[in-house]
Amino acid sequence: MTGVAIAIVGIFAFFVIRTYLWQYNAKLNGVDAEACVSLIQHEALHTHPNGRKYPTTYYYVRFLKADGLETEARLLNPNKKLTVGSHVRIRYLPWRENVATLMEIKD
Repeated sequence: MTGVAIAIVGIFAFFVIRTYLWQYNAKLNGVDAEACVSLIQHEALHTHPNGRKYPTTYYYVRFLKADGLETEARLLNPNKKLTVGSHVRIRYLPWRENVATLMEIKD
């Protein structure tokens, strides 16, 4: 039982550290853009060992890349509740433009 708990904590720590490193890299090397929340997806993905499912919300934004082309990305750190149509400032990595970091809520 202890081994399972250690494995679960290790997996959780891996994802937290990976997310932190991605955000850090985006803040150092990313490109800023003005974006608009285009889609909000509600899914029940996380299942607790007791069988209860916890909802997960994904926020997607549309923005113009540095080359002028429009694209859509998933926000990696939506620490605030947003609504479709909300204007935000994001930062993305040019080689991984399908994921963005929320920098500021404009409205």
